[in-house]
Amino acid sequence: METLWLVVLGTLTVGYFALAGFDYGTGLLLPFRGREVSLRRMNPFFLGNEVWLVAAIGVLFAAFPRLEGELLSGAHSTFTLVLAGLVLFMAAVQLRLWWWLVFTGALMVSVGWGLFLAHLLHAPWPVAFVMPVLFAVHGWVFQTRRWKLFPVTALLCALPIPLAFSSIDVTGLMAHNDTLGLLAWVAIPIIPLVVLVQWSIVAISSR
Repeated sequence: METLWLVVLGTLTVGYFALAGFDYGTGLLLPFRGREVSLRRMNPFFLGNEVWLVAAIGVLFAAFPRLEGELLSGAHSTFTLVLAGLVLFMAAVQLRLWWWLVFTGALMVSVGWGLFLAHLLHAPWPVAFVMPVLFAVHGWVFQTRRWKLFPVTALLCALPIPLAFSSIDVTGLMAHNDTLGLLAWVAIPIIPLVVLVQWSIVAISSR
């Protein structure tokens, strides 16, 4: 049961980062590309990608109730940067505010995630700026419809996740087996559906 939930959490987290170029990557590219066209191409994926993050956080709280403190230990300010960037990015896109607010939100989120992963990997803080670069390249692949490169850039964006989480020992941090068993009845039908819907949208948009 523990292995199942580790796989579920890993799948959702990797899925979120593998698709981050659609929205954050697009936001980072706005100063350099046609803004209206770029935002229009992003619209089918906007908020849909955040479902992966919300689902991952739900699994984290439900199946790993004591892991949150382990992850956030010493990184509260970094996670605050991520949350502030998410709010700014989503509000700016939905309300069609100035493009530079979309860019700023995307930059805050990507740098925040970079700092968070650097914290987990015990890497020097300049490593954090690798994530904005990866998101921007991934966004360029998406915006220019270079789909043959898409699996490569998606893998590069998602690769830091298993590296970071491999350093965390979840022993004693998971919920009781009875709770995990009950949660499995919810997760097993819903998660494949989320994956299918999201990648169906990708496939339709790539035509």
